Amino acid sequence: MKQVKFFRACLLALVILAQGCRSVTELSSVTPNPKWSAAQVVKAHKQTQPEFKYLAARAQLVYKTETQEQKISVALRMKRGDTIWMKATVFGVTLAKAIITKDEVSYYEMLNKTYYQGPLNEISRWLGFSVTMEQLQNILLGQSVLNMGRNTPQHINSDSYILGPIDTGIGWNLTNSVRPDNFRLKNAELAATGIVPTTASLSYGSYNQVAQQYFPEQLNLSVNTPKSATQIKLSFKQFDLLERLNFGYSIPDGFKQIVP
Repeated sequence: MKQVKFFRACLLALVILAQGCRSVTELSSVTPNPKWSAAQVVKAHKQTQPEFKYLAARAQLVYKTETQEQKISVALRMKRGDTIWMKATVFGVTLAKAIITKDEVSYYEMLNKTYYQGPLNEISRWLGFSVTMEQLQNILLGQSVLNMGRNTPQHINSDSYILGPIDTGIGWNLTNSVRPDNFRLKNAELAATGIVPTTASLSYGSYNQVAQQYFPEQLNLSVNTPKSATQIKLSFKQFDLLERLNFGYSIPDGFKQIVP
């Protein structure tokens, strides 16, 4: 069952948490501009959100807890706002596949020959709050998981604009850190407002330009609870923007269904 727990954890990690606009590019800088309002930063962040039909990427994923560490290769495909497809391999051997659409999530893993297939809100049940396809893709692309309003609280530190905390209305506060050079996310912090101190910290490394758009080179997620600490590092090796892409997925015969 370790492989099942590992692959589910990877899916959850992705959950927990643009074509470049000329005017934004001209106004970007190495350090934050103290004259910029929250409304200006929010607008710039939205304007630099990647726009594409289909995306394919390769990445290495490292999953680490207090007791184990695993490394796998991940092939990632997206249809913007519609589908996320993933394949996990080690030394070229497929460990698992997953597909997430607007309505459904499904994955299977080869070691125990098991699969799960159910509504997208099952991910919400695992997490304890609702999540959409757009939010999943935003996490992978360095975009804020929530829409920020023009009146979002803002201050500046030495190298970024800090927007938040934003009350999500579902027991969490979100704080975003936006880079001044390309207005993509640098960090995102989720903190539980309940009695159990739980935090999820999402950080991005440098960004690469592909077709005049910015995509993260690295995504790091740390989830800390009073009883556990989990770290996931996703290092992207390549991004390709395409006009067409195949999302072939079928559960092999003889696999046993996982019942939540």
